[in-house]
Amino acid sequence: MQDLLGALASLGRLAAILALFLLLVVPHEGGHFALAKAFGVRVHEFSVGMGTRLWSRVRGGTLYALRAIPLGGYVQLGGMSADDYEDPQGFHAKPAHQRLLILLAGAGVNFLVAIVLVTGVSLAQLNDDPGKVVKVLIDSPAYTHGIRPGDSVQAVDGRVIHRPEDIRSVEDARPGQPLQFVARRQNGSSYSSTITPRYDSSQKRYVVGIETAAVISPGQALTAGVTFPVYAAISFGQGIYDLATGQVPGGVFGPNGVSGIVGFSYVAYHAAAEGLITYLLIVAYLSMALGLTNLLPLPALDGGRIMVVLLEKVRGRPFDREREQAVQRYGLAALIALMALIVFLDVQRIATGQFPGLR
Repeated sequence: MQDLLGALASLGRLAAILALFLLLVVPHEGGHFALAKAFGVRVHEFSVGMGTRLWSRVRGGTLYALRAIPLGGYVQLGGMSADDYEDPQGFHAKPAHQRLLILLAGAGVNFLVAIVLVTGVSLAQLNDDPGKVVKVLIDSPAYTHGIRPGDSVQAVDGRVIHRPEDIRSVEDARPGQPLQFVARRQNGSSYSSTITPRYDSSQKRYVVGIETAAVISPGQALTAGVTFPVYAAISFGQGIYDLATGQVPGGVFGPNGVSGIVGFSYVAYHAAAEGLITYLLIVAYLSMALGLTNLLPLPALDGGRIMVVLLEKVRGRPFDREREQAVQRYGLAALIALMALIVFLDVQRIATGQFPGLR
């Protein structure tokens, strides 16, 4: 029975990896697709997945396809290949502002996905009880005296709990001294117990061994979702700066350096084991990372194409499409080579236990 449960858990985590890429890539490509359709750009194909075509249907001049490898997807726009540069319904035939919006839409939807996920997670954790216990360490003084997850600490040593940090304040004020806890169970009954905190060497302080929930209102939940992209972007930018200035041990290719598809999969696999909330928060952060990475001004990325549109606007005439495509092809080849190197590094980090994971 244990083996069966373990196998099911592993399958669930593998499914979480596939869901990760669907949540990252499909909305991104869907953003490009939606804006292209809205502006009348011809869309040759919208595919979910890569490789062999499993299912397809043509509708409105667009081939919709489901492919065998569910680790990606793409949108093929008219006017982007050598045989249809002059397509009047092609990408390059549209005004600069429309082309910019189409290119920005992929990252924009990634940001929107992150906002929705963080808002949803926050709304699922609404709490107006500052003493609500969400975790009790096994064999801790609190556990020994009967405090369990779901209970609510009402007062400690006569001090009524108004904020989650009030419990810690009392513990710190009387380190190692017996404290009188008054709590309420989920069924509404109250009880009291005298608990002596135990020294925790990892925290370097005396604790009773409980974790309380943050107080979250609907307004705070919405604010957390809307502001998440800002904080994630700052974190992403800080990470790039630290790598560029040599502040990360080992540099770009060290244990804490850049990561790719294997690293994302590893993180998603372990996040799923931590629970749905951890998993969704990881997906939200990776969605932001994907959107921001695509905006980097490098060939083969959306940011590189955005630079082309802006430079064409400044110079007042288009670039030679063949030369532009050659640059994009070389950029794509370099990007694929870099991704292959990152895959190797991710595998090496995981195999040697150096991958940072969820730390």
